[in-house]
Amino acid sequence: MMPGRNTVSGFMFLLFAVLAILYFQTTSAEKIVYEGNFEDNCNLEGDFLSCKGNELYLDTQTPFLTGEGVWNQNVSLSPGKISWNWNGEDLDNFSLWLKITFSDHKSIYYVTAGSMNPQSEGDYYRDQEKRRRFSPSVVIAGIPLSSVERDLVEDYTRYCGPAENIKVVSVSAGLGDNSTRCRNVLKISDLKIYGQA
Repeated sequence: MMPGRNTVSGFMFLLFAVLAILYFQTTSAEKIVYEGNFEDNCNLEGDFLSCKGNELYLDTQTPFLTGEGVWNQNVSLSPGKISWNWNGEDLDNFSLWLKITFSDHKSIYYVTAGSMNPQSEGDYYRDQEKRRRFSPSVVIAGIPLSSVERDLVEDYTRYCGPAENIKVVSVSAGLGDNSTRCRNVLKISDLKIYGQA
């Protein structure tokens, strides 16, 4: 009689464990809520900035030419994890950054290692009473040239305060070649923002 009871108890425990695993996998699964297909959404400023498929790149063609450009895309997303890949060649006196702007006018710049920091120190905006306000930007510098994954909620909480009722309203990228000695080739690709399924 005892072996049968142990078998039923063991079976019930195993069934509960499997159901719990399935529940947590489905409730915590993340899906891609935004994917930067630069070719379809190519909102560019700059002579040497180009889009090709899921890649945004700057190539001045010769060391004697310099230039920079900015890509921007307006969105309306809850913050989650973000990932992208960036790389470059012949890097000298260059700038390469990704900027995330939130609905409360705060912004975070992710700046690659070796890059100059962006020139913007923040954004001006009008509050509900039409008063002019300034919101300084956060700069996270020294991010390696490779595949990158960051948690926007974690970064916002760490540098800006509690991440309550905020949305990502804009994603921007800046690429710049300020060297007359090297032909800087800069690229950003595979930009994705993830959210809860």
